[in-house]
Amino acid sequence: MRIVQLVPSLDEGELAQEALEFAVELARLGHESAVISAGGTLVSRLTLHNCQHFELPLNQRRWLNGRLHRKLRQQVQALDAEILLCRGAQCAWHGAQAWKRLPAGSRPRLVTSVHQWPTTGLFRKRRANAALAQGELVLSASDDLGQQFSQRLTDTAKVRTLYRGVNTRELDKNASVSGHWHHRLLNDFPQLEERNWLLLPGPIGPGRGQEQFLELLAVLKQERQDIFGLIVGEILPGQEKFVRALERRAETMGLSEYVLFLGPRRDMRELYASARITFDLSGDHGAGQRSSGRVVAESLAMGCPAVALGGTGAELLKRCFPQGAVADSGAGNAKDRVEALATVAVDILRRSGPLNFSGLSLTETTSRAVEWFNDLQAVSAE
Repeated sequence: MRIVQLVPSLDEGELAQEALEFAVELARLGHESAVISAGGTLVSRLTLHNCQHFELPLNQRRWLNGRLHRKLRQQVQALDAEILLCRGAQCAWHGAQAWKRLPAGSRPRLVTSVHQWPTTGLFRKRRANAALAQGELVLSASDDLGQQFSQRLTDTAKVRTLYRGVNTRELDKNASVSGHWHHRLLNDFPQLEERNWLLLPGPIGPGRGQEQFLELLAVLKQERQDIFGLIVGEILPGQEKFVRALERRAETMGLSEYVLFLGPRRDMRELYASARITFDLSGDHGAGQRSSGRVVAESLAMGCPAVALGGTGAELLKRCFPQGAVADSGAGNAKDRVEALATVAVDILRRSGPLNFSGLSLTETTSRAVEWFNDLQAVSAE
């Protein structure tokens, strides 16, 4: 099957990374896989894995752009695409404009992908948002998002939930953690020895959960002196002052011996494998960000229990590790949420329940999407 993805760009970011992983897995499964985008740092990784890339400025926000749509139409025709997968509202708009001008008998099947709820509503103000609904198949990043989307559509059957899969060849829980890695980490940070590591991965900035994590550590250390928090991730652009304020706050809260800011790391597999619990706190209803579920899925893939406040992370936990889903996390004040987190964390540290990761590997999610694409092709185009 020839599958072409439209992505605004292949610079770093969750949308670009997901498109890359999906394209590479398609090629590994024997399909013809191509991406059209404005380019970016991930292009070299894409082409290294037998995927094609074609550069067009799909990140442009000019909705009436006849020249771009003409070039896109010509490129899709040249590739003889069978599936045109448009990721996000912007690419759905550009893709739909090119697609509807293709000869009806030679059009690929149009698939759109929804990763977050448009801030202006699905059909209000921005025409690009409404383009998401034009997909003959709509892939939703979560059940909750899919349900919101379905409420605005007459044909709800075309909405399917497709979680972002985890590459279990890279995050392989059966591969051992080398003693050399562990010894080196303890040499660098001797305060980690004989502690239970609590992991908070993700970009560092307002609304990303680091402040709640410090509050959680302050509560937990009253009951467990053996816990230690690891904040892992890059600083978001322009948030250096925020990080310095976090560090000062940790010291003021008496957490100097209970938390480390490790910065961005390339050894996440080892950290997941060695941690007792991974936290995803960006799903807090009071925060500006919603959990994408990536951190939770990766942690569960490595067999590490996870805890999430909301968003897709909490949705995954209800399916795979209910013990980590914090009940009613949107209710009450911040203190109530931290106490609820602490209760769940202590319970997991005492005895972790069963964990089920089935269906969430990259191979499984990609194969499921291909099945849906095949079903779509089997239905005659109108």
